[in-house]
Amino acid sequence: MPLVSKTVEVDADANTILAIVVDFEAYPEWNDEVKAVYVLARYDDGRPSQLRLDTVIADHEHTYIQAVYYPGPSQIQTVMQQGELFSKQHQLFSVVEMGSASLLTVDLDVETTLPLPGVMVKKLASDVLDHLAANLKARSEATAG
Repeated sequence: MPLVSKTVEVDADANTILAIVVDFEAYPEWNDEVKAVYVLARYDDGRPSQLRLDTVIADHEHTYIQAVYYPGPSQIQTVMQQGELFSKQHQLFSVVEMGSASLLTVDLDVETTLPLPGVMVKKLASDVLDHLAANLKARSEATAG
């Protein structure tokens, strides 16, 4: 079960949204917390299977290695393999098309390496998820429009 989940309506089709999610190397163009993304490995079909993300959040730099999975035709999942601050970090992007718009749901499940109260972890994760969903929505709508 995700720690936090966010669903937003996006004025774009599912393919546009999913293309933006899977274009990991372009994340720094629309997510100011991501400074660089490198595709470390790809599946035989060319889709990314492992990433390195360099982030800066609240003036703190962090690097994460994430595996990428595609559990369904309209889903993309990332699972942290190595990183700082978290012992677990799973994200699942799901898109459901509804005519000219789509519903984008992002689930985030994290566990911190620091002893923080659960309420604080949930609030921080929720803030990160709100920021990510808003930026992804804006990027998708700008691309579709």
